[in-house]
Amino acid sequence: MIEIEMPDEAGMTAARQHFARLSETRALLDGGADAGISAGRLYAHAMAAAPMPDAALEAALEQNLALRRTYRDFVAAGAIYRLGEVIAASTDGIPPRRGVGCRISVTASQAEADQFIVILELDGGGGAATPAVLVLCDQSDRCHRFPLPSAHRGVIQFIVQADDPILPLLRDPGTEALLR
Repeated sequence: MIEIEMPDEAGMTAARQHFARLSETRALLDGGADAGISAGRLYAHAMAAAPMPDAALEAALEQNLALRRTYRDFVAAGAIYRLGEVIAASTDGIPPRRGVGCRISVTASQAEADQFIVILELDGGGGAATPAVLVLCDQSDRCHRFPLPSAHRGVIQFIVQADDPILPLLRDPGTEALLR
């Protein structure tokens, strides 16, 4: 007799989520998710270093969760580094994030009270290319792109204002950070 061990509740939840994503992706590839947006068009937009504005695609992404999830999967597949989500809350205003070969942190500027410095540290191991874009994907699967300046000795730094949209995304523990 064959015995099959059933997964626990967490395993069942993960399996359901994985199946839902596969179903959504299949619907997109079959043209059922949004007839005006092809998988090739979505993939080209997700993989472009600096995608051209596409109002129809952006409107479809805003309205269609399945399309956003597939877009996020495409973006994640092309990432050089994945910093993922923050595991736990921190006493810091914006907790640092770590990934294999990289780290991102935010510190308050000592020169200006309403400015922050975003610091990306890369170990440069494995001959990985230097990323040109930071992509932050929120809990609603919306992906926001932020162009990066050039790295200097494996460190990328840039200054943002206190009201910059990057800060709430980095502050949210559920936001996934990707470097492309």
